[in-house]
Amino acid sequence: MRTIINFIHEYRHIYTKLLKNDFKSRYTGSYLGIIWGFIQPIITVLMYWFVFTVGLRSGERPDGTPYIIWMIAGLLPWFYFSEALGAVTNTFLEYSYLVKKINFRIGLLPFVKIGSSMIIHFVFLIFSTVIFNFYSYPADWIYLQLIYYLGAATFLLMGIGFLTSSLAVYLRDTSQVVAIIIQIGFWAIPIVWGPEALGGKWGLLFQANPVYFLIEGYRDTLLQGIWFWEKPAYSLYFWIVTWIIWLVGVKVFRRLKPYFADVL
Repeated sequence: MRTIINFIHEYRHIYTKLLKNDFKSRYTGSYLGIIWGFIQPIITVLMYWFVFTVGLRSGERPDGTPYIIWMIAGLLPWFYFSEALGAVTNTFLEYSYLVKKINFRIGLLPFVKIGSSMIIHFVFLIFSTVIFNFYSYPADWIYLQLIYYLGAATFLLMGIGFLTSSLAVYLRDTSQVVAIIIQIGFWAIPIVWGPEALGGKWGLLFQANPVYFLIEGYRDTLLQGIWFWEKPAYSLYFWIVTWIIWLVGVKVFRRLKPYFADVL
């Protein structure tokens, strides 16, 4: 993590320019421009609130937590993770003109996509916090723990992102496969349904997914007031799996990187 921070700091001027251009390019041609980047998270939260509170009239969870804020707390990390993963997978294809430059550090490009998604995530988080306060879940010092879970999500994203973005250069169907996995993941991971619906081996299988650790971490922070060190075994498992994914992703990236320009 220190190496990543030093790497971004060393190329911070280039990174900042690329990040601004990438965020603006998402909404190029629209009348409101980058304002859409802030409107979309707000509309998304309001839509889910209306559907599950007014339409389906979902009440409370078994522990007494209002269902709508329990679900929103799970949607926060999932939207960040899924949106960033989909974007980072196509990084080298989208920035092929930079990949072909011999002296450009292409390892910086995945961080640009993740940083752009993080901006939207912060807007989503701020608006969701207002809703939590409305439901008598006021902001607390434990919210600082979100930095830890956001860092964990970013580290996991980079490992997977280096792998998928490298493969996408050679196998253009990679982005389609990732999109399908993301679509399945939304329903396969306990986001809109509670993990208590499964037990035994099935429950352990779902907990083995490192993304589930992030979703539960956000809920522990925003709703339950549980610190990450109160789940030492699960935290250790997450970081072991994440480090393995990171090492595999970086190894594949370094192995395939010398041939990117030729393939593109």
